[in-house]
Amino acid sequence: MQIKTKGIILKELDNGDEDKLLTILTEDRGVIFAYAKGARRFKNRLAPSTGLLCYSSMVLFWNKERYSLDHADSIEQFFGLRQSVEKLALASYFAEVSAVLGPKENDGGQFLKLFLNCLFFLQNDRIHPMLLKSLFELRSLSMAGFMPDLVGCARCGSFVSPRMFFYPQEGTIFCESCGAQRQGVHILLTQGTLAAMRHIIYSPIEKLFSFTIGEESVHCLNDATEKFLIDQTERTYQTLAFFYSVSTFDLKEVT
Repeated sequence: MQIKTKGIILKELDNGDEDKLLTILTEDRGVIFAYAKGARRFKNRLAPSTGLLCYSSMVLFWNKERYSLDHADSIEQFFGLRQSVEKLALASYFAEVSAVLGPKENDGGQFLKLFLNCLFFLQNDRIHPMLLKSLFELRSLSMAGFMPDLVGCARCGSFVSPRMFFYPQEGTIFCESCGAQRQGVHILLTQGTLAAMRHIIYSPIEKLFSFTIGEESVHCLNDATEKFLIDQTERTYQTLAFFYSVSTFDLKEVT
Protein backbone atom coordinates (compact mmCIF):
# COMPACT_ATOMS: atom_id res chain seq x y z
CA MET A 1 0.00 0.00 0.00
CA GLN A 2 1.38 3.40 -1.01
CA ILE A 3 1.20 6.22 1.53
CA LYS A 4 1.97 9.91 0.95
CA THR A 5 2.79 12.06 3.95
CA LYS A 6 5.21 14.65 5.33
CA GLY A 7 7.71 13.82 8.01
CA ILE A 8 10.97 14.67 9.74
CA ILE A 9 13.81 12.28 10.56
CA LEU A 10 14.23 11.82 14.31
CA LYS A 11 16.88 9.10 14.16
CA GLU A 12 18.89 7.20 11.56
CA LEU A 13 20.57 3.84 12.10
CA ASP A 14 22.79 1.90 9.75
CA ASN A 15 21.13 -1.26 8.48
CA GLY A 16 23.58 -3.46 6.64
CA ASP A 17 26.17 -1.96 4.32
CA GLU A 18 23.91 0.37 2.34
CA ASP A 19 20.52 0.77 4.03
CA LYS A 20 19.13 2.83 6.91
CA LEU A 21 16.45 2.26 9.51
CA LEU A 22 14.73 5.58 10.12
CA THR A 23 12.59 6.89 12.96
CA ILE A 24 10.23 9.42 11.41
CA LEU A 25 7.71 11.81 12.96
CA THR A 26 4.98 12.00 10.33
CA GLU A 27 2.08 14.35 9.77
CA ASP A 28 -0.70 11.77 9.83
CA ARG A 29 0.74 8.54 11.28
CA GLY A 30 2.72 9.74 14.26
CA VAL A 31 6.13 8.17 14.91
CA ILE A 32 6.97 5.32 12.57
CA PHE A 33 9.99 3.21 11.65
CA ALA A 34 10.88 2.86 7.98
CA TYR A 35 13.61 1.19 5.96
CA ALA A 36 15.43 3.30 3.38
CA LYS A 37 17.09 1.00 0.86
CA GLY A 38 20.47 2.22 -0.38
CA ALA A 39 20.25 5.49 1.58
CA ARG A 40 23.82 5.15 2.87
CA ARG A 41 25.20 5.35 -0.66
CA PHE A 42 26.38 8.89 -1.40
CA LYS A 43 24.68 9.15 -4.80
CA ASN A 44 21.48 7.40 -3.78
CA ARG A 45 18.36 9.51 -4.42
CA LEU A 46 17.25 9.05 -0.78
CA ALA A 47 20.57 10.07 0.80
CA PRO A 48 19.93 13.87 0.95
CA SER A 49 16.55 13.45 2.66
CA THR A 50 17.27 10.74 5.24
CA GLY A 51 19.63 12.55 7.59
CA LEU A 52 18.72 13.74 11.08
CA LEU A 53 16.23 16.66 11.06
CA CYS A 54 15.50 16.43 7.32
CA TYR A 55 11.86 17.40 6.72
CA SER A 56 10.37 16.08 3.48
CA SER A 57 7.33 15.09 1.49
CA MET A 58 7.49 11.31 1.48
CA VAL A 59 6.14 8.32 -0.35
CA LEU A 60 6.08 5.23 1.86
CA PHE A 61 5.08 1.66 1.21
CA TRP A 62 3.42 -0.49 3.86
CA ASN A 63 4.04 -4.16 3.22
CA LYS A 64 4.35 -7.20 5.49
CA GLU A 65 3.82 -5.05 8.58
CA ARG A 66 6.67 -2.66 7.89
CA TYR A 67 7.24 0.68 6.18
CA SER A 68 9.81 1.35 3.49
CA LEU A 69 10.69 4.81 2.17
CA ASP A 70 10.40 4.93 -1.61
CA HIS A 71 10.75 8.64 -2.33
CA ALA A 72 11.39 11.91 -0.46
CA ASP A 73 11.40 15.53 -1.65
CA SER A 74 13.19 17.79 0.80
CA ILE A 75 11.20 20.70 2.26
CA GLU A 76 13.62 21.93 4.94
CA GLN A 77 17.10 20.76 5.96
CA PHE A 78 17.61 23.21 8.85
CA PHE A 79 21.10 24.13 7.70
CA GLY A 80 21.12 27.01 10.20
CA LEU A 81 21.04 24.55 13.08
CA ARG A 82 23.96 22.59 11.65
CA GLN A 83 26.19 25.67 11.81
CA SER A 84 26.08 25.68 15.63
CA VAL A 85 27.13 22.70 17.76
CA GLU A 86 24.97 23.97 20.61
CA LYS A 87 21.84 24.44 18.51
CA LEU A 88 22.29 21.09 16.78
CA ALA A 89 22.75 19.40 20.16
CA LEU A 90 19.53 20.94 21.47
CA ALA A 91 17.64 20.05 18.30
CA SER A 92 18.92 16.47 18.60
CA TYR A 93 17.55 16.41 22.15
CA PHE A 94 14.17 17.56 20.85
CA ALA A 95 14.33 14.71 18.33
CA GLU A 96 15.12 12.10 21.00
CA VAL A 97 12.26 13.35 23.19
CA SER A 98 9.93 13.27 20.17
CA ALA A 99 10.87 9.67 19.44
CA VAL A 100 9.83 8.79 23.01
CA LEU A 101 6.74 10.99 23.40
CA GLY A 102 5.50 11.39 19.83
CA PRO A 103 2.12 9.87 18.97
CA LYS A 104 1.95 6.34 17.58
CA GLU A 105 -1.11 7.19 15.51
CA ASN A 106 -2.71 10.18 13.77
CA ASP A 107 -2.89 13.29 15.99
CA GLY A 108 -3.72 15.68 13.18
CA GLY A 109 -0.06 16.64 12.84
CA GLN A 110 -0.03 18.59 16.10
CA PHE A 111 3.15 17.06 17.52
CA LEU A 112 4.96 17.56 14.22
CA LYS A 113 3.81 21.18 14.17
CA LEU A 114 5.20 21.73 17.69
CA PHE A 115 8.52 20.14 16.78
CA LEU A 116 8.92 22.12 13.55
CA ASN A 117 8.00 25.40 15.24
CA CYS A 118 10.61 24.80 17.94
CA LEU A 119 13.27 24.09 15.31
CA PHE A 120 12.40 27.25 13.38
CA PHE A 121 12.47 29.40 16.53
CA LEU A 122 15.79 27.86 17.56
CA GLN A 123 17.34 28.31 14.11
CA ASN A 124 16.25 31.94 13.84
CA ASP A 125 17.13 32.99 17.42
CA ARG A 126 13.55 34.03 18.11
CA ILE A 127 13.47 32.62 21.66
CA HIS A 128 16.32 31.95 24.08
CA PRO A 129 17.33 28.28 23.68
CA MET A 130 16.91 27.44 27.37
CA LEU A 131 13.40 28.88 27.41
CA LEU A 132 12.63 26.99 24.21
CA LYS A 133 13.96 23.79 25.80
CA SER A 134 11.55 24.07 28.73
CA LEU A 135 8.67 24.96 26.44
CA PHE A 136 9.25 21.89 24.31
CA GLU A 137 9.66 19.56 27.29
CA LEU A 138 6.47 20.64 29.02
CA ARG A 139 4.26 21.00 25.96
CA SER A 140 5.34 17.65 24.48
CA LEU A 141 4.69 15.93 27.80
CA SER A 142 1.25 17.50 27.98
CA MET A 143 0.42 16.40 24.43
CA ALA A 144 1.58 12.86 25.24
CA GLY A 145 -0.81 12.53 28.18
CA PHE A 146 1.43 13.71 31.01
CA MET A 147 -0.09 17.15 31.51
CA PRO A 148 0.51 18.39 35.05
CA ASP A 149 -2.35 19.84 37.07
CA LEU A 150 -1.38 23.49 37.57
CA VAL A 151 -4.83 25.01 38.01
CA GLY A 152 -4.37 25.38 41.74
CA CYS A 153 -3.07 23.83 44.94
CA ALA A 154 -3.86 20.12 44.89
CA ARG A 155 -5.11 20.32 48.45
CA CYS A 156 -6.85 23.66 48.98
CA GLY A 157 -7.33 24.81 45.40
CA SER A 158 -5.52 28.14 45.78
CA PHE A 159 -4.66 29.62 42.38
CA VAL A 160 -2.17 32.17 43.72
CA SER A 161 0.31 31.89 46.56
CA PRO A 162 3.50 33.79 47.40
CA ARG A 163 5.28 30.48 46.90
CA MET A 164 4.15 27.33 45.11
CA PHE A 165 5.78 23.92 45.35
CA PHE A 166 5.86 21.71 42.23
CA TYR A 167 6.06 17.94 42.71
CA PRO A 168 7.42 16.49 39.43
CA GLN A 169 6.68 12.86 40.30
CA GLU A 170 2.99 13.68 40.69
CA GLY A 171 2.67 16.66 38.37
CA THR A 172 0.91 18.73 41.03
CA ILE A 173 1.43 22.02 42.84
CA PHE A 174 0.85 22.90 46.48
CA CYS A 175 0.67 26.33 48.07
CA GLU A 176 3.17 27.31 50.75
CA SER A 177 0.83 26.35 53.60
CA CYS A 178 -0.17 22.95 52.23
CA GLY A 179 3.28 22.19 50.87
CA ALA A 180 4.81 22.62 54.31
CA GLN A 181 2.89 19.53 55.40
CA ARG A 182 4.18 17.32 52.58
CA GLN A 183 7.37 15.40 51.95
CA GLY A 184 9.01 14.37 48.71
CA VAL A 185 11.09 15.96 45.98
CA HIS A 186 9.71 19.33 45.03
CA ILE A 187 10.75 22.55 43.28
CA LEU A 188 9.94 25.98 44.60
CA LEU A 189 8.38 27.92 41.73
CA THR A 190 8.71 31.64 41.22
CA GLN A 191 5.52 33.40 40.23
CA GLY A 192 6.99 33.95 36.77
CA THR A 193 7.80 30.27 36.40
CA LEU A 194 4.32 29.14 37.40
CA ALA A 195 2.74 31.65 35.01
CA ALA A 196 5.00 30.38 32.22
CA MET A 197 4.15 26.74 32.92
CA ARG A 198 0.44 27.50 32.83
CA HIS A 199 0.88 29.37 29.57
CA ILE A 200 2.83 26.49 28.01
CA ILE A 201 0.29 23.78 28.79
CA TYR A 202 -2.95 25.71 28.36
CA SER A 203 -2.32 28.11 25.45
CA PRO A 204 -3.31 27.34 21.84
CA ILE A 205 -0.25 26.72 19.70
CA GLU A 206 -0.80 30.03 17.87
CA LYS A 207 0.04 31.87 21.13
CA LEU A 208 2.39 29.31 22.63
CA PHE A 209 5.63 31.13 21.86
CA SER A 210 4.40 34.60 22.88
CA PHE A 211 5.76 35.09 26.39
CA THR A 212 8.91 36.17 28.20
CA ILE A 213 10.18 35.71 31.77
CA GLY A 214 13.28 36.78 33.67
CA GLU A 215 16.56 34.98 34.21
CA GLU A 216 15.69 33.58 37.66
CA SER A 217 12.39 32.23 36.41
CA VAL A 218 14.04 30.59 33.39
CA HIS A 219 16.47 28.79 35.71
CA CYS A 220 13.55 27.58 37.81
CA LEU A 221 11.47 26.64 34.75
CA ASN A 222 14.32 24.60 33.32
CA ASP A 223 14.74 22.68 36.59
CA ALA A 224 11.01 21.98 36.81
CA THR A 225 10.35 20.85 33.25
CA GLU A 226 13.50 18.76 32.92
CA LYS A 227 12.88 16.96 36.21
CA PHE A 228 9.24 16.44 35.25
CA LEU A 229 10.26 14.91 31.90
CA ILE A 230 12.78 12.53 33.44
CA ASP A 231 10.40 11.47 36.23
CA GLN A 232 7.42 10.92 33.95
CA THR A 233 9.27 9.04 31.20
CA GLU A 234 11.48 7.18 33.69
CA ARG A 235 14.58 7.41 31.55
CA THR A 236 17.63 9.53 30.84
CA TYR A 237 18.52 11.17 27.52
CA GLN A 238 21.99 10.88 26.00
CA THR A 239 21.43 13.93 23.82
CA LEU A 240 20.62 16.02 26.91
CA ALA A 241 23.93 15.10 28.51
CA PHE A 242 25.74 16.02 25.29
CA PHE A 243 23.86 19.32 25.05
CA TYR A 244 25.01 20.33 28.52
CA SER A 245 28.58 19.29 27.69
CA VAL A 246 28.75 21.79 24.79
CA SER A 247 26.30 24.50 25.83
CA THR A 248 27.53 28.01 26.57
CA PHE A 249 24.13 29.71 26.35
CA ASP A 250 23.99 32.68 28.71
CA LEU A 251 20.74 33.08 30.58
CA LYS A 252 21.53 36.77 31.08
CA GLU A 253 20.57 37.16 27.43
CA VAL A 254 16.98 36.22 28.23
CA THR A 255 14.60 39.11 27.59
